[in-house]
Amino acid sequence: MRRPLCCVCVAFVVTVFLYLKFSPPQYPVHDHPEGEQITLLGEVCKKEYKSGYQGSMLVIELKNVQGWSPGSGQEGETSKRGNVICYIEANEGLVVPKAGSVVAVEGEVSYFDTARNPGEFDAQDYYRILGVEFRLYKTRIRTESSRYSAYHEILYRLRCHFEGVFDSALAPKDASIMKAVLLGNKSELDTQSRQLFQRSGIAHILAISGLHITLLGMGLYKMLRKVCIPQAVCAVVSIGLMIAYGDMVGMSSSAYRAVFMFGMQLVAQMLRRTYDMLTALALAAVLILFEQPLYLYHSGFQLSFGAILGVGCLSDVVKPVELGKGKRLTEKAALSLCGSLSIFLVHFPIMLCVYYEFPIYSFLLNLVIIPAMSFLMAAGLLCLGAGSLPVAFGYAVAGMMGWVCHILLSAFERLCVISLKMPFANWVVGRPEDWRICAYGGVIVFLYMAHQRGRSYAKRGINIGLPLPVRFMTVLAAVALLSDSPVDGVAMTFLDVGQGDCIWIRSAGGEHFLVDGGSSSESKVGAYTIIPYLKYMGVSRLDAVFLTHLDKDHISGVMEILVGGSGDTGNIAEDKMEVGISRICISESVIEDDAYDELIILCEARKIPVYRLKAGDRIEACGLEFEVLHPQGDYEADSRNAYSLVMKMETQDHVTALLTGDVEADGERMTAQNLCTISGFAGIDIYKAAHHGSRYSNLKELISLTNPQLAVISCAEDNSYGHPHAETIEKFEEIGSDIRMTKDTGAIFIRIKDGKYKVENYIDR
Repeated sequence: MRRPLCCVCVAFVVTVFLYLKFSPPQYPVHDHPEGEQITLLGEVCKKEYKSGYQGSMLVIELKNVQGWSPGSGQEGETSKRGNVICYIEANEGLVVPKAGSVVAVEGEVSYFDTARNPGEFDAQDYYRILGVEFRLYKTRIRTESSRYSAYHEILYRLRCHFEGVFDSALAPKDASIMKAVLLGNKSELDTQSRQLFQRSGIAHILAISGLHITLLGMGLYKMLRKVCIPQAVCAVVSIGLMIAYGDMVGMSSSAYRAVFMFGMQLVAQMLRRTYDMLTALALAAVLILFEQPLYLYHSGFQLSFGAILGVGCLSDVVKPVELGKGKRLTEKAALSLCGSLSIFLVHFPIMLCVYYEFPIYSFLLNLVIIPAMSFLMAAGLLCLGAGSLPVAFGYAVAGMMGWVCHILLSAFERLCVISLKMPFANWVVGRPEDWRICAYGGVIVFLYMAHQRGRSYAKRGINIGLPLPVRFMTVLAAVALLSDSPVDGVAMTFLDVGQGDCIWIRSAGGEHFLVDGGSSSESKVGAYTIIPYLKYMGVSRLDAVFLTHLDKDHISGVMEILVGGSGDTGNIAEDKMEVGISRICISESVIEDDAYDELIILCEARKIPVYRLKAGDRIEACGLEFEVLHPQGDYEADSRNAYSLVMKMETQDHVTALLTGDVEADGERMTAQNLCTISGFAGIDIYKAAHHGSRYSNLKELISLTNPQLAVISCAEDNSYGHPHAETIEKFEEIGSDIRMTKDTGAIFIRIKDGKYKVENYIDR
């Protein structure tokens, strides 16, 4: 059996995957209520400064956490809880604890939020993978031990020194990127740069990975060998320094993988053994998963290991012909392109599961970016080295290298902007179903096995390998299978946006609509909730957005979409929206205030037409119709809520929904009158409670007339308005409606087909 150790490691990884799939670990039980003041004892394992809306903060992470009773001098029982992150306000009198020291801290408990909508970032899952259970805010250090880790403290101070060199030699934006690229510090990276690199498909340059270790470690090893130092000494020194470098930058899963594989390669050379990349990769995966099996779900782990797996297994599969050693420029370009394609085959399903889209031009972009990264890192290292010299000449060289870094980073940014402005820059596919991912994986494994079998027979003079056209068509079929999103009936989702409203609707023909989209309790609800959900569903363009009225809790997320979250060029008219909008529909009776003016200015800049609707207007889609019931064209509103659009949605098989915005009692009476004029009106199946369940809306007259089977209330938990009011709940209970509230259920999914509908809660999934 070839590669026996590799096969054993792969079996271990598969076993871990199956175990986590069928027996997922339970979430830890919280010992303390949210906001409780507690005191803990723990060892400082990480520390860094972060800047935010609350000012500069010292963030320390504690491991081996124990309970502690102040004044008793006794440690509590060792807790089974994970690590704890502490946020400490930075001030002049703050004494920063040393790495490895044991500190007693006091602060307010805060737990990480879990996702309440598909596509949202799940902080609880993310930090559970990293072994962090909760955080402490308003933390103060009560006491610190005299013992600490000199090794980790030296590395921390060295990193701070290097960060200071970048701060002095580069502009703030360039310095923040170089700190991420070479020092693993992403806390200062601005949102614009992070999103730009991510959407362009080059976010990997911000992760410490094989490129860093190869350039630093192998460069050092070769330099030591040239000065006639024994090979064993060169290997030990190089591996030791790369381990220290990994510890200094945080030793992420990608850094651990790169350092481990680098060490295995040098050990193999030293022992005169053949280095097998796939065996080293598999063994690195086993060591990481043995310590924390949940890393299997970490996107950084998947992308890092997936890239090497693609290069190691699929590069030969995608080669059209047998290429030489790449001495000629054309062969080098062909090899690079084959390498990019092999990585794509592994990364494609991962990207769709994490980001729900794939940057089409990342192939070409990486052909330029990856070679240029060597020059950027070399310039950065020279900047650090020269800036550390206590002479004026050193600072001059550091400044010159900083200028080189600026030129390269500016070129990277410009290339990213150009790629995003090109047609079909980002292919929004959505999150594939699990069976499609398995089928795609099966096709890729088949291609690999067929290629290996063909190579073994070729050595005997028998050519039975798959021809290039067959391989090409097989890959296309696999990609098409993974990216296919068949439409099956009408779908509605009431997103949990806190105190606000947002309803996504898909017609039977695949048209997409949004009714409102905002929140007064959640910041950046567009970037963090609405856009991720739309991409999760494979939506790249909305055929229409209905804004019932222009209060913040109904439009803030839509305004974010219109402004554009990437800021690629800083010009709204030039920047592409992450999700396109074909038209926006508002009430005919809209009050033309500041919110209206801002909306119109943005729509004009984006060249999005704005339609004003009134009672009697109808909008038809494939198998779907919206009918406006309120307001009348001559209605004079005295508030935004009063002119809210009220629409009846009806499918071709006569399932109905009443969408009410924040309409007030007067508008509800008019709605009831209009419903009574509809021939054969027999009630409403789905009723979106008006104004988040307020007692001042949701008249019993309208509820009794519509007699809804399902009542959906969108509101935030513990909101200051007391929504939903008890009186509203009682009205729906009296007629026997099934009441669903987003504060309890998270997003609410409704699938409509063949005259029936099915309701699911996201939290119950």
